[in-house]
Amino acid sequence: MEWNPRIWRAVAVIFILVSIALAVALIVIAVKPENICTSERKAGSNKVKVKAIPQVFDNFSPAELTSIRDYMINDAGLNLVPIAEATLNSDYIYLIDLHLPAKTDVIRHLDFNTSMPTRRARVIVHAGSSKSIVQYIVSPVPNPTSHQRLIVPSATPENLWAARPMDSVEQQEMIKTVYNISEMLYTVLRESYGYWYHNCSERCLFFTFVPRSLQIGKRNIFTYATRAKLDGYYLYATGFSLLFHFPPENNGKPALLKLYYNNQRFDNVEELLQKYNTGSINKEKYSLPPSGPVYGSPERRSTDRATLKWSRSKPEQYEPQGSRYDVSGQHVEYMDWSFNFRMRTVSGLQLLDVQHHGERLAYEISMQDIAVYYSGNEPYGIFANYIDVGWSLGTEHFPLVKGLDCPENAMYFDHTFYNLGTGQPKTLRNAICVFEHNNGIPLRRHFSADFYNTEQDRFAYIFGMVDTVIIVRAVATVWNYDYIFDYVFHHNGVIELKVASTGYVATFPFSAGAGAERYANLVNRDFNEGANMHHHMFNFKVDFDIAGLKNRFETWDISTENISHPLVAGERWIQKIGLRNMKSTEKEALVNYNFDKPKYYVVYNSKQNNSIGYQRGYRVYASGFSKKMLPEGWGIENAISWARHQVAVTKYKETELTTASLYSQANPFDPIVNFEDFYSDDESIVDEDLVIWATVGLHHIPTMEDIPVTTTPGKQLSVVLAPLNYFDEDPSMTSFDGIVIRPDD
Repeated sequence: MEWNPRIWRAVAVIFILVSIALAVALIVIAVKPENICTSERKAGSNKVKVKAIPQVFDNFSPAELTSIRDYMINDAGLNLVPIAEATLNSDYIYLIDLHLPAKTDVIRHLDFNTSMPTRRARVIVHAGSSKSIVQYIVSPVPNPTSHQRLIVPSATPENLWAARPMDSVEQQEMIKTVYNISEMLYTVLRESYGYWYHNCSERCLFFTFVPRSLQIGKRNIFTYATRAKLDGYYLYATGFSLLFHFPPENNGKPALLKLYYNNQRFDNVEELLQKYNTGSINKEKYSLPPSGPVYGSPERRSTDRATLKWSRSKPEQYEPQGSRYDVSGQHVEYMDWSFNFRMRTVSGLQLLDVQHHGERLAYEISMQDIAVYYSGNEPYGIFANYIDVGWSLGTEHFPLVKGLDCPENAMYFDHTFYNLGTGQPKTLRNAICVFEHNNGIPLRRHFSADFYNTEQDRFAYIFGMVDTVIIVRAVATVWNYDYIFDYVFHHNGVIELKVASTGYVATFPFSAGAGAERYANLVNRDFNEGANMHHHMFNFKVDFDIAGLKNRFETWDISTENISHPLVAGERWIQKIGLRNMKSTEKEALVNYNFDKPKYYVVYNSKQNNSIGYQRGYRVYASGFSKKMLPEGWGIENAISWARHQVAVTKYKETELTTASLYSQANPFDPIVNFEDFYSDDESIVDEDLVIWATVGLHHIPTMEDIPVTTTPGKQLSVVLAPLNYFDEDPSMTSFDGIVIRPDD
């Protein structure tokens, strides 16, 4: 056959096309479905890869939440009604959230590539028909076919009912009740404050309804009126407040127990009206706020110091070559770090499977609970105490503002949860951000002088590295306060858990004659408003897995010794010494911080050493250890038993996953979750799976500079996790960010 170049060229082309087709087919077969990215959402200059199949830590999608809700409502045996049809006597869904599999099952899946554990949901039902709270585990998600009752050993369904958080059904009943009361008191409210509640249009009073308890098992709701439709309405509290209870004969409806007017207590509306009309009580009359920008307004104040320099734009951060981190779904990879993040409905931001250089360091790092306890005269000092997870903290993370809350080039992530008010999934846009940040300080640096050269500016070398970090941030706004939560990862293996407080201070009527100056400072003389002292407390969880699940806890105690001076006869020499003190049980490991006895708090693996032979470990310390002033075991102190110790160490249990409880706000005396139970059995913590619980806080006595809002400097707290012989040297030495300068460079 005569050679024809055209024919051979055609054959070659066909062969190449067939080869490409086969290669594509093989690639398609080889790629697992869970690794396929179905879409990419641009966030600033970065791209967030979205997984086709939800991973083990991923929150529910709107479709999954809807399928869970519909499955429960369509089960005739449960007798649930949609929230839009619910009354106080109905059974309806309060909460739907991800119920994580057991830790051992998750680790088996992650480490040995076993099949992913079934995704399950925890569903809380407010059962008005039986006046109880019922919880279920629903599975599998996204197509549920079964549900099982979840028993809470420490509480009866009836006690949970009395301690339940406020829901939209009860709130509507409260609004109607307060509306009727305010209508009866219209003249009192209008003459006293120039504002009212019923049929108001512009001069409206606003009430918040907070579940309380005066006694174990008894439900109360306290509310006070602020003047609404004003910038900074938190600063415009009135002297009018109401206390409700729920007697059995009312079948779940509220009944007025006490009402307060101008620091005077009354048993009912009629008593207040009668005494007001006869002039036998002390009346109060508030002046109206001015029109336009008011005290507490966010608008910029004018100043005679303004110059051209003041009006120039602030510095901006940018990434000249694009981001140095990758996000796939809820999984982040940055340099040697990797972790997953999620927003829990009840207690907020949580990090899971935190690894450094491919080795798990912690299974979970998370915020657990927030408490703010106030002081003051009756009624505010008694009722102004808050356990913030009672508001479902995860639902209070509102959209972050680009360029304010996070840099413009950050990646932003939405948070979807079941919204009780509508019975529908709700998505809060840009509720979480992730970004790399220049901390503005060297991570390390040194100027090494050249002592063999007579020139003063000669040096052997200069080396160092800028402290760039990756930050996961979310901001929770709980009524008046904003809490900025940061999880910060450094190149040297350090992790910081940070929280900063800002937002408006809560104000109450300031009555100097009644002793208000003992509890508060006057912050608004024109409107007689005082801001009361209070104590912020934050509880964090760190589930360490250092080189495995078998860890120990010990303190490195810093003490002194008094010895004979080795060089001067008859003299003494006093110096510091260090002593290692292993803690064998949970009670031994309870830490009440004492400045007179400094210590290192160390978690380590006794079977895993670094190259020198030291046991690999991490140290826990904090900026903001704070003393809780209330006596242990007294009244409302029981709700914050986690704040009794600055550090506690417990053995991991699936029944002790969190200190947070939806029910502590309304039942502080006998809380459903009592942290003391976590360590009361005093189990061994030697070579066990250990969990660190760390509490930080700050005492805040508000001053004029807290107006309009309190600022973050001086109010930033942190729990620091730092490597302690975990590595052979500073791991940041492998970073390309490091700089070395020698004289000849």
